[in-house]
Amino acid sequence: MKPDIYALKRDGAALIVIDIQERLAAAMNDSIMEQVQRNTGILIETARLFGMPIVVSEQYRKGLGPTLATVRDKVAGIEPHEKLHFDCTKDNILGRAITSTGRKTFIITGIETHVCVFQTALSLLENGYRVVVASDAVASRRKHDWEYSLKALARAGALIYPTETISFMLLVKAGTEEFKKLSPLFK
Repeated sequence: MKPDIYALKRDGAALIVIDIQERLAAAMNDSIMEQVQRNTGILIETARLFGMPIVVSEQYRKGLGPTLATVRDKVAGIEPHEKLHFDCTKDNILGRAITSTGRKTFIITGIETHVCVFQTALSLLENGYRVVVASDAVASRRKHDWEYSLKALARAGALIYPTETISFMLLVKAGTEEFKKLSPLFK
């Protein structure tokens, strides 16, 4: 295997933020949910800084509420796509939003890891895309579901990286204006 298959390049990547919604978040462990919000925010700021496309989904908004305000504020100007399918790619409008980015690598953050994140990642892999799941920016109600879903996704071919690894791979080097803007987020 070539090591470059593990590399991440900003010009070929897009970010998908899956279902970080009020009622889903309320069912998660508070400290884990704080981490997911913080790290999703870092990934959104990183994607915005590099002009990467961002796609946001909401599962059945009427029942699960809107995207959390902390995340919604970071994606201001990006309209979330409501869906009923657990797999984001199966919804016609959302699926087109994802494929129309023209990107071949998708960084995924969101909840729940073992349902919507899992099914979306598998579908993207099946369709020839590279998938990077931010291990510390996804969550499930139960730790077991989160852990085993990430293990299964890794076996299926997804790259499982922490948020900081993803951001620093996209930054490439220190000393740049981009580095100066993002580095305070990691303190």
